[in-house]
Amino acid sequence: MSRDESQQQASTADAITMIPESKGSKLVILSASSGSGHTRAGEALEAAASLVPGISSARHIDVLEYGSALLGGLYADLYEQMVSKTPSLWGWWYDKSDTPWKGEHFRVALECSQMRPLMECLKIEEPDIIICTHFLASDIVSYMLQREKLSTRHAVVVTDLHVHAMWLCHQFERYFVPAEESSYYLSQVGFPEDRITVTGIPIHPAFSRNMDREALRRRYEIDPSLPVVLLTAGTFGMESSLVAVRALMNMQQPAQIVALCGKNADLLAEVVEATKAAPAHLKFRALPYTADMHEWMAISTLLIGKPGGLTLSEAIASALPMILLNPIPGQEEINAASMLEQGVAVSPMDVVTLPYKVDRLLQEPHRLAGMRDRMKQLAHPRAAQTILETLLGQQFSQDSMSIPKITG
Repeated sequence: MSRDESQQQASTADAITMIPESKGSKLVILSASSGSGHTRAGEALEAAASLVPGISSARHIDVLEYGSALLGGLYADLYEQMVSKTPSLWGWWYDKSDTPWKGEHFRVALECSQMRPLMECLKIEEPDIIICTHFLASDIVSYMLQREKLSTRHAVVVTDLHVHAMWLCHQFERYFVPAEESSYYLSQVGFPEDRITVTGIPIHPAFSRNMDREALRRRYEIDPSLPVVLLTAGTFGMESSLVAVRALMNMQQPAQIVALCGKNADLLAEVVEATKAAPAHLKFRALPYTADMHEWMAISTLLIGKPGGLTLSEAIASALPMILLNPIPGQEEINAASMLEQGVAVSPMDVVTLPYKVDRLLQEPHRLAGMRDRMKQLAHPRAAQTILETLLGQQFSQDSMSIPKITG
């Protein structure tokens, strides 16, 4: 089967959740596997759909599975290469392109020419509601609505603290944004305030559950007398992850350090090898990909990671203070600055000083307690449910069906 033929069929990455004995709205969630955050937000909304009455079915689609190789290369491969190998170039492009409506016509025309299988899929699906967690998806849906090629309710979910100009689209019912400042920004560039809702970034409903931390510590064989430092090593790339792990071996405070290595088997083996020489007061553990991040965050004392929107939202929901390392120029630097401003994270000047930062925080329990208290004030653990409930609660409002057109 050719690539074009395969694109016409349902993607193997698609997921359909049927809600039994329920009559209601047909929901399609569109994300893009350009970075993991957009996909995780889509997965969170899909999981929440089974908990919210009024949804008959929920289908989660990775739009890049319905695009050409050219578009996949631009939005996934090129992005990954830039942030990992030339982050300064990515930061330059992020800033340069952050002007509302700049280059919009060319961009959307290119996207639509390369996403015809997705457009046909949406026509066949005829969803009552489409929620987009990536700007590529919202561009396509907005284009189809403007040209009356689709009739649906369109919601956009922003997955970073700053609403970059790429997120702006003309035809929509509602924007769901992470913070009040994001809402203020949209209103200042001309979006109707009554079409903007602050919900936080959608995270998996598991983060809103009450968890028995003592039982979890026993299950994972965690020493209750020692703090747990959780390192999301897989987010840094192999070389920088190993540098971070080796730096942590210089910590002075006793601790348990859990390095989550994702699906990188080579990194897992390297971390195990590198930590064999760890001093006796430090207990290292390297783990592969886990679907139980909510449980590990619940029993940890500190998180070391990159400031992606989803990771930050999960940590805040878990009241887990953060040490932010190596933010990507652009969206992650903005995310990190916001967390530092809120007083829920610290950032070392260099990976060499990482153990110093960890030791200082572990020596200041009152400071850690203050950071946790502030996180509880900022948390939106039910963001995914709130987004769905907001849309469903308004579905019989005639005014909400009048989708505004924003001119640039």
